Amino acid sequence: MANANASDPATWTDAHLHAWDASVLRAPWFSQAPQFAGQFDLARYAAEGAGLASRGGVVFVEADMAPADRLREAELFAAHFADWARARGIAFATVAGIEPGAEGFARELATVGRVAGVSGARRVLHGGDIAFGTERFAADLRALGAVRLSFDFCVRWTDLAVVEQLARTAPDTTLVLDHLGNPPIKQGWSSPERADWQRLVARVAACENVAVKWSAMFENAGRAMSVDEARPWFEWCLACFGATRVMWGSNWPVCFAPSSGARLSQWIEVSAALAAELPVDEQAAILGLNAQRHYRCQDGAWHQPRT
Repeated sequence: MANANASDPATWTDAHLHAWDASVLRAPWFSQAPQFAGQFDLARYAAEGAGLASRGGVVFVEADMAPADRLREAELFAAHFADWARARGIAFATVAGIEPGAEGFARELATVGRVAGVSGARRVLHGGDIAFGTERFAADLRALGAVRLSFDFCVRWTDLAVVEQLARTAPDTTLVLDHLGNPPIKQGWSSPERADWQRLVARVAACENVAVKWSAMFENAGRAMSVDEARPWFEWCLACFGATRVMWGSNWPVCFAPSSGARLSQWIEVSAALAAELPVDEQAAILGLNAQRHYRCQDGAWHQPRT
C-alpha cells in the first residue's frame, strides 16, 4: 500500500466512517434527526468521497445504535462491510459499540468485543446523560486495554478534564479523542471558550496513551469552513499531540446532512490543503499510518483482539 499523501485522497485511511441501514439497525437519535433514518451504505460513501478508500483504508465506527443492536452492528461490519474492504485490498478495522461503566459491560466485551475485525470500542458521551468520571468506568477502560481494545471518547469539550483523569488512571489502554475534542468553533477563535479548550486539549495530549481524530470540524461549526478558518484549530491539536498521534476522519455521513450545506468533498479539499503544508512523512502519518497503527488495521485481513 502506498503511503498517504495530501494530493491523492484515494491513499488516505478514513479513521471515522459510519454506515447503516435504518431498516436493520435502530438508533434512538434517528427520531431527532430523521434525515439520517435511511440507508447510508458504502456505495453512497464512495460516490460522495472523491475516491476515498480506493487504495487506503477505513475504520468503521459504531453510530450510537440502540443497546440491543450493538452486537448486530458489529456483526454487519464483520460480514458485509469487511467484504467490501477486502475486495478492494484496503486496510480496515472496527470500533464497536461497548459501554464502559454499564451493568452489561462484561457481556458486551465478551460478545461484541470478540467479533472479527473489532479493535476498538466507543460509547457516545457528549449527550451528558452518562456519568463517566467514575472508578467503575476507569476500571472498564483498563479491562479494554487488557484485551488490546482501544476506546474512543466522543465528549463535549467541557468534559476534557474528565478524559484527562481517565487517561491517567488507564495508562495501558489506547484512548482516542474524537473530533478534536469537539471544540467551540461556533464561538470563534477569539472567544474565551477557545482559550479554555486549548488548555484542556493540551492537558489531555500530555497523556501519551491518547491520540486525536481530526474530524467533525464542519459539524462543530454548523457549516462548511474555509482553510483559514480551520487552520488554527487543527494546528493547535497538531502542536499538542504531534504528527504521530493525529489521524484524519470524515465522520461521514453525520457531518454532511443535506440541510447543512456542507459536503464531504469540501471537507476533503480543506483537509488536503492543510495537510499539504506539512512534510511528506507527517502527511503519511496523519492521513493513513496513524489510524492503521492505532486500530491495528490489516490489508484485507481479519484482526481480532488477543485474550
